[in-house]
Amino acid sequence: MKDSYDDIFKDKERILVVFAHPDDAEIYCGGTIARLTKDNKEVRVVKVTSGNKGSRGQEISEEDLRKLRENEDSQAMRVLGVTPKNNVYLNLGDGEINNDMRTIEPLVKQIRLFKPDLVITHNPEDVIIKFDEKDSWVNHRDHRNTGVSVVDATYPYGRDVLFFPKHFEDKRVSSHKVAEYLFVDSYNHKDEIFIDVTNTSETRTKAIACHASQYSEDYAKDTTNYFTVIKGSNRRWERFRYVVAD
Repeated sequence: MKDSYDDIFKDKERILVVFAHPDDAEIYCGGTIARLTKDNKEVRVVKVTSGNKGSRGQEISEEDLRKLRENEDSQAMRVLGVTPKNNVYLNLGDGEINNDMRTIEPLVKQIRLFKPDLVITHNPEDVIIKFDEKDSWVNHRDHRNTGVSVVDATYPYGRDVLFFPKHFEDKRVSSHKVAEYLFVDSYNHKDEIFIDVTNTSETRTKAIACHASQYSEDYAKDTTNYFTVIKGSNRRWERFRYVVAD
């Protein structure tokens, strides 16, 4: 099994990670993020929602849950080495993400501000995710709509200056197009690649465990084991579909 880290990231300086909810980044690619920040790459992690409806039954208001989850997430980002300026919450409605201009516009703003070399996001195509012969799950509506909206934001909306022209009142903003993507939840795809996260798997687990309102420490360990252990290998891996669409 080949580690594709150098092939993909050796010429990258800025990586934009966009997921629907707090904890998605840690679960899907926390080891990769930690490896990138250790390698002095600049990583910006954007959460489209703050997971303000992600209650497991406890009595709590949406606003209090938003504050709690953002606080937990901020701790997790520090564990992964993401700086506060690169920890971004768009605060769109949890469970309400659509592939529309309300979602695309703030994503375009982030792309024009940060000017990433590559974007990591959700699988934008599949409604059902097939992990292996035993396990499949529904690709959460927020996840798949975030994935499609991220792709749309990278092209054409981020490039073409007549879309959202008010962005350019901010002098830090400029037209930008992204052509390289890593999609999570794309197991056994013909374009699948593997990133070795053996040396950052414990960091990944610690970051997941920061989300204490959602998961126990045992769940954090089990999640890392589930997603990073591959039969026949003594290394730990995170898996992506790598796409170049210039």
